[in-house]
Amino acid sequence: MPFIGQQYAHSKVELKISCENLPKILSSNLIQVVLLVKDQQTRQWVSTPYKTEVVDSLNPKFVTGIVVDYYFEELQRFRFVCVNVIKPNDPNLNVQKTIGYFDTDLGSIVASIGGKVRENLSLDDKNYGILNISVEEVIESKRVVKLQFRAHNIVKDEKTFMMLSRANEDGTFCPVYRTQTISSINPAWPEIKVRESTLCNGDLDRALLLQIKSDKGDDVLLGQCIVTLNELLDTDTKWFPLKLPNRNVPKDSRLEVIRISLEETQTFLDYIAGGTQINLVVAIDFTISNGDPNDPNSLHYIGGDKENDYQQAIRSIGTILEQYDSDKKIPVYGFGAKFRRNVSHAYPLNHNFEDPEVLGVDGIMAVYKQTIDNVELYGPTNFSPIINQTATTIKKEMSANNDIYYILLIITDGIITDMDVTVRSIVRASKLPLSIIIVGVGNADFTNMKILDADDKPLTMKADSSNLSVMGKDIVQFVAMREFETGTARDYFLPKAVMEEIPDQFMSYMEENNIKPRKRTNLVI
Repeated sequence: MPFIGQQYAHSKVELKISCENLPKILSSNLIQVVLLVKDQQTRQWVSTPYKTEVVDSLNPKFVTGIVVDYYFEELQRFRFVCVNVIKPNDPNLNVQKTIGYFDTDLGSIVASIGGKVRENLSLDDKNYGILNISVEEVIESKRVVKLQFRAHNIVKDEKTFMMLSRANEDGTFCPVYRTQTISSINPAWPEIKVRESTLCNGDLDRALLLQIKSDKGDDVLLGQCIVTLNELLDTDTKWFPLKLPNRNVPKDSRLEVIRISLEETQTFLDYIAGGTQINLVVAIDFTISNGDPNDPNSLHYIGGDKENDYQQAIRSIGTILEQYDSDKKIPVYGFGAKFRRNVSHAYPLNHNFEDPEVLGVDGIMAVYKQTIDNVELYGPTNFSPIINQTATTIKKEMSANNDIYYILLIITDGIITDMDVTVRSIVRASKLPLSIIIVGVGNADFTNMKILDADDKPLTMKADSSNLSVMGKDIVQFVAMREFETGTARDYFLPKAVMEEIPDQFMSYMEENNIKPRKRTNLVI
């Protein structure tokens, strides 16, 4: 991947707010809405600088929008508090009169029909008027920079690449893009396509460090220059001299801007706003290596007030992903056990092969607990059956609708026993609208899982006796839960580690298959 980090998991959105039918509580009708967020660590509501202007009306339509950062892989809990303002210049919320509040999360707002939410404002279990929220992605988050560079008169016959970095507030630089490596004294790298928010965070005058490096063990620096996006966009400036700290570069070493443009393009949130559904499928490992569920040392042990690792993985990941599925219906399977006396590697935990879905994360947790009481742990640990079954479901649905995307969450404790077959299943499935998340629990050797992750080397399979078929794109992300500390921090860092790549995988599929986002559904509120 040329990108350092992800392009589409993060964005900025603007929330526009209005209220209706607010009760008259004080003599004045000065109304304001204030945003609180729930801290991931403490689970407490904390104040933010985000608020609307004050409007003198019981049916206020606020002009000032609230611009917030959006993170796909985080559960961003928001509380909108509507207050009757008593002291207009006092930032302390407690000195104002609370009319009511509404709790939600940002994922639910961006995934709502038409990007609009209409809910009651409540206080002490009573309703006090209506809160309307509409959301739109900020234009700067939708713009893409396309540019191509050529270097002149650098070291001959070096294999070189370009590294693009943006300035931090402390004066240091953070890498955001790396080109492929080519060999030439005047290398012209392929066109770069990078979001403006990734390149300069919307600041066209932010310093950008452009470096040319040799692809040797230590990535030797051959030349660099510091520019801004505004300078790059300046049609009168096409050449930038290359320099080196503390030493000279070859005579007339320079960087040429071959072409550059700044365009608005489709983003992950455009597809979500257009109604694209992200469908979650869950598969749970019930092999005997998990240990007797009645033993407190078992990975499937359920007792006390602490959730086991399987439950924590289901809740922390599922709670985020279910917001992008309008009906919240999730197929849940078990594998590697005897279900009703028969060994299965893709058994619906609700016992319904025709309709294996349950309602939301709470439904997953319920059928998981029921299964623990009745299942006979067995083996082996095979992934290919559930991957193949999910692929079949996707193909069937694609015949009627290509605007879909699936995420298969596999939670496992063991060493995979059908590695070669699973590799072939993943290579074939890599052409589908599918991402696979594998979460490893316990202390097993997860070496093969890291191979399936394919971050370092793409998976391949024999297409015939003489040719290899390479996976279409990287669709697998693996993490071991033991790498994360327990407690509330795990709820934050686990989904961040496994889900941050999904929007980029999603966009890669949509762009490669020329699938455009549908027009946003209009909902009058």
